[in-house]
Amino acid sequence: MTASGYTPLIASLISSGLPIVGLAHNPVDQRRMALYRGVVSLPFDTSDMQANDLNDHALARLVRHGIAGPDDHVILTRGDHMNAHGGTNTMKFLNVNPGHVR
Repeated sequence: MTASGYTPLIASLISSGLPIVGLAHNPVDQRRMALYRGVVSLPFDTSDMQANDLNDHALARLVRHGIAGPDDHVILTRGDHMNAHGGTNTMKFLNVNPGHVR
């Protein structure tokens, strides 16, 4: 999840072979991320979400777009302060479970 697209930009500079998905609420940032090598940009509006539900909504979005499936592992980066630029301070390793398939 990103407010500016900077973290996906940095991740795109590393040739890992892993898919990189930039979830952003700002259409300008989504278009910018679409230009980064290996980055898929998806709209993701967090304004009506509670912080504790954010991860599950993000995983469900990845499943709906066919990027992740049950039992896949996802590395999620985000900031503790939602919708703040330069706030990436968290990295979580999450497991996609059947509950994320909606």
